[in-house]
Amino acid sequence: MISIRSSYHPIDAAILWCDLSDHEDEILQAELSHPGSLLKHFPQWPRLHDYAECIYEAILSGDLPATYLGHPITSDYQLHRVYWSVRRADLVVWFARNYPGERPAFLFSSSTDHSGCVSLNAHLAKQAELDFALRTIEQLQLSYAASADKMASLTTLNNQLVARLDSVGIPSDTSEAMHNVIVGALLEVTLSKSKTGQRQSIYPSQAALVEAITLRFPGVNGLSKSTLDRRFAAARRHMAQAARG
Repeated sequence: MISIRSSYHPIDAAILWCDLSDHEDEILQAELSHPGSLLKHFPQWPRLHDYAECIYEAILSGDLPATYLGHPITSDYQLHRVYWSVRRADLVVWFARNYPGERPAFLFSSSTDHSGCVSLNAHLAKQAELDFALRTIEQLQLSYAASADKMASLTTLNNQLVARLDSVGIPSDTSEAMHNVIVGALLEVTLSKSKTGQRQSIYPSQAALVEAITLRFPGVNGLSKSTLDRRFAAARRHMAQAARG
C-alpha cells in the first residue's frame, strides 16, 4: 500500500506514476542528478524517464509549482534537481488539468465518491472565465476613464470657444435677423421713392449703390460686389417678411 505524503521529489512522483514503487530503492541508489540518467540506468523502464522529464519540464515552465529547499523555483532561480520538491496538492491539480485521463493511485483514491462534487476541470474552467471577465472589466474601466478624460477636455475646449465667440461679438440668430431688417429698411428708404413720387437718392438702383460702394472702398474685406449683393438681397427679404408681420 502506497503511503500518502505531503510532498514528492519529481523522481519519486515518476516512480509512483509508473507504478514502480517495488523498485524504488533500486532506482534511487543510481546517480540521477543529470537529465537522461534514468534512461541510461533503467532502459527497461522508458516511461520512468519520460514521466520524470515531463514533471521537470512542467516545473521549469512554471506550470507545476515546486520548491528548492523551501524556496520557490522560478525561471531565475533553478538549482540542482536533487533538492527539488513538489507539493501533493499541486501535483493533483497539475494531473487533473493536463492528464485528466490519468489517475495515479498515489494521488487519487479510487474508493472516494466525488459524484456530488464539482470537478476540478469545471472549477478551473470557471476560474478561467472569471479571470477573463475581470480582465475585461478592468480594460473597460480604463477605456471609460480615458473617454471621460477626453470628454472633459472637449467640454473645456467648447466652453473656451463659446467664451471667445462671445468676446468677439459673433451675432446670434436674433441679432443677425435684426441686422438684416435694419439694412433692409435703409435700402428701402435709400432706393425707393417718396409718397409724392420723388427719388430719395442719387442711386437709381441697388446695383448702382453696390457699384458706388465698391468704387469708394476697394479691397475692403466684406465689401466685395458678391458679398454686398448677397447681403442686400437677404436684408430685403427679411424686411419684406417683417413688413408683412
